[in-house]
Amino acid sequence: MASEKQIAANRANAKRSTGPKTALGKMVSSRNASRHGLSGPLPLDQNTSAKIGFIAQLIMGARADREQLASAVAFARAHLELLRIRATRAQMLTAIDWDHPGAQELRQVAALDRYERYGHTRRRRASMKL
Repeated sequence: MASEKQIAANRANAKRSTGPKTALGKMVSSRNASRHGLSGPLPLDQNTSAKIGFIAQLIMGARADREQLASAVAFARAHLELLRIRATRAQMLTAIDWDHPGAQELRQVAALDRYERYGHTRRRRASMKL
């Protein structure tokens, strides 16, 4: 059985470790895991939507099957995400000082492999449905 002193200490610790309370603190903590924006979905602005539509139409040609069109759109989206990952990797590699590369920088570049593998998987699954 815990003593009164231990219970009080546990309650004090719990009050400090329940996460941010203010709107600013919540906003800051919500961005903790995003370094490069690749974990979120592809931003769908007008330009990106046009590219996805163009690639899907190239894949589909004259066919107009609704299910295959959805697969072509998924393929195009995954392909554009792969291009975005590769562009981010190229940008990160050009920013590295190769005379004195830092371990943290190299780990960040290597971490992009996970996103690229996921993009390849999504593109492959979409192509299997075509």
